[in-house]
Amino acid sequence: MLGIVIGRRFGTAVRRNRAKRLFRELGRAVRPALVPGHIFLVFPKRECLNLPFAELQNLWRGTLQRQRLARFGEPAL
Repeated sequence: MLGIVIGRRFGTAVRRNRAKRLFRELGRAVRPALVPGHIFLVFPKRECLNLPFAELQNLWRGTLQRQRLARFGEPAL
C-alpha cells in the first residue's frame, strides 16, 4: 500500500496533483518487487517535479533497494 502526503505548501493544486500522479505511477511500477508486509508513506519534495521521470524512477528504485524494501532482478516471492 502506498500513501502520498502533499501539503498546500507544496504549490498549486496542479503541482500537487502532478506529484501524486508521478508517485502513484512509481508505486505501480515497483509493486511486484516490493517486500510484502510494508505500508509506504511518501512525502514528495518540490524538486521531484523538476527531474525527468526516468531519473526519478532510478532514484526511487535505488532508495527502495538500499532500504531492502524491494528486490529487483530476483523472482518475486
